[in-house]
Amino acid sequence: MSGPKVVRIVTREEIIAICEGHLQRLERAVERWQTQATRLGELSEQERIAATARHARLRALLAEDRLAELQKAVPVEIEHLRRDLEDREERAIIRAAERRQRDRRVQENAATLLDALHANPQSADQTLLQSLSQLASGANREDAERLLAEGFTHLTKATEKPVLSDTQRALAQQLKVAEPELSLRDWITAREPEATRDIRLLRIDRHIVELQLLQGAERAAPFLLALERAETEVDAKRRNLLLDSLVLDLGTSTRNFQRQRECLEQLQDLASEIETCMGTEHATLLSQIGACTTDSEFSVMAGLIEQCKTHIATHLQTQAALARREAVLGGLASLGYEVREGMATAWAETGKVVLRKAATPGYGVEVGGKADNGRLQVRAVALSSDRDKTRDRDVETIWCGEFQRLQALLQDKGCELLIERALSVGEVPLKETSVSAPGVEAIAAQQKTLHQ
Repeated sequence: MSGPKVVRIVTREEIIAICEGHLQRLERAVERWQTQATRLGELSEQERIAATARHARLRALLAEDRLAELQKAVPVEIEHLRRDLEDREERAIIRAAERRQRDRRVQENAATLLDALHANPQSADQTLLQSLSQLASGANREDAERLLAEGFTHLTKATEKPVLSDTQRALAQQLKVAEPELSLRDWITAREPEATRDIRLLRIDRHIVELQLLQGAERAAPFLLALERAETEVDAKRRNLLLDSLVLDLGTSTRNFQRQRECLEQLQDLASEIETCMGTEHATLLSQIGACTTDSEFSVMAGLIEQCKTHIATHLQTQAALARREAVLGGLASLGYEVREGMATAWAETGKVVLRKAATPGYGVEVGGKADNGRLQVRAVALSSDRDKTRDRDVETIWCGEFQRLQALLQDKGCELLIERALSVGEVPLKETSVSAPGVEAIAAQQKTLHQ
């Protein structure tokens, strides 16, 4: 298959650019993971050291020229960091929700106990009643359990039967049936079984602590006020409506935040890539991205993401096309073809170039295609119609061997030249071109070669 060919080239420069992009995204993911996990109190020093060492090993793959391994391993690590951070956030949310539910139970229990003590005014001193009143109002005290136990002790003493005589006590002891002593927990459970607890409050607590942990206390404040209004509502029907509405509003808020956060993180990653690759070329766009927060309109951020992707794709495509043209021209120069300064530019402008070789006068090689997508057309050509056409087949056969050498040369430099489609020798007549054809004229005007 030494006739005209459609080939695909992947240069080492392209692969390195891909790897550098992976490593840059990894750096952003590591920074995000470490910052958030530390803020949540979910990252130990041992975990941080292990992660740092793991990421250093991944970065070393580039220097070790293990490019294929890097392209597989880094995306896996980025996904691992994302999932790991989700797990850490979930654990922190669960713990915070449990603390909030525990505080809620303390508040409810204090209110219940306070009502019972008020029914027996002589059962507790005013200091204890004041402390229990604070707990019932939502105060957070470290000695809450002790105060509840103390209040229950006063309550049980107040409800004891009058003092019996020795004879009565002895008779009662003989007739006593063994029964477990009533505890504070048993007393509370008997008055409000766990099964009757409003499941909506558990969901509300979960959403509120998620807002507090991930977005800040100020974001949760309006919902806390709404919860207070619902809990103090005496009308049962209206209370149910308020709680239902609050559950829906909280769910919508947390979902929207997650979507906005993911969008913002993607936008920030793309902005970092643009700044690294193109510097201040897109300063206005980078400034717009820098002003974005999780409060920004989703449609605005989505539009900025598309702009970033377009700029990055265009930049990478331009750089890759240049690397492909230079790689092919450099390889042909090594085979003895005349490659002159400006050929890469002429190729980009006209879509093809024709190279001559002193060893095969009257013949050359045409390389065509924009190189933007990696696909090129290569073929042997005749530079004049006034020639011995019996040589055409021999020239195509010679080009077949040279193409194989070109593949080997590029492979040695870390590039890959693959044949996607090819015709046999002599299957089509040899194309004729001349020095005045597009691409050749531009080449002829140049005198300095790229490779001495």
